[in-house]
Amino acid sequence: MIVIEKHNGINVLRDDLLPGGTKSILMKKLIKGFDEYVYASPVYGGFQIALAEYCKKIGKKATIFCAKRKIKHENTIRCIDLGANVIEIPYGYLSVVEKRARDYCEKTGANKLTFGAATEKNRNKLSKRVKKVIKKLGKEPDEIWCVIGSGTLVESILKGTKTAKVYGVQVGAEYNGEHDRLTVMKHHLTFDKKTKHLAPFKSTANYDLKGFEYCEKYKKNKDVLFWNVL
Repeated sequence: MIVIEKHNGINVLRDDLLPGGTKSILMKKLIKGFDEYVYASPVYGGFQIALAEYCKKIGKKATIFCAKRKIKHENTIRCIDLGANVIEIPYGYLSVVEKRARDYCEKTGANKLTFGAATEKNRNKLSKRVKKVIKKLGKEPDEIWCVIGSGTLVESILKGTKTAKVYGVQVGAEYNGEHDRLTVMKHHLTFDKKTKHLAPFKSTANYDLKGFEYCEKYKKNKDVLFWNVL
């Protein structure tokens, strides 16, 4: 499903309409052969939702490791509602959460998925979606904007395009990737803070909405695509 809407003069790819967002399209290839799949996730991430949703659909077990909070994040609650086994780690910096997830897999034999699905195979898969989006638009836009978490999506967009200037708004860990068509802009708020920016479509305030905020503020052309992941 590819839904593109025009909002405030910007073409917006509505991948938030997919269960779990953009990376849900990877699930069919990723989830096979094991009974249980494990993922270490920031509580704000969308991949955990895509995993929980798909595992429920096909009768597999999804186990999500995340940081423990006084009040559970809405994404954590959503994963629980989808039947995922959510294991919360006190004082859970992502490196600690990753270590606990690895230890769990060593004990249980479950399959641990790579953070952000950051593999060449997955980037190739997502780059094919980029080409389909461009085909639906009718031409490659002058600019494509997205947020940067693990970097998988922005690298896939660069793979799937030839001329577009790509703008990645960094909302999480430092991203050091480089490309002659890529500009990285660091959002002024940390990952855990929500932007108060408003958009006429559903967009995660910790994540994608920060990208749309900077897209509206800093875009240089009229022919712009914003990739709304979740």
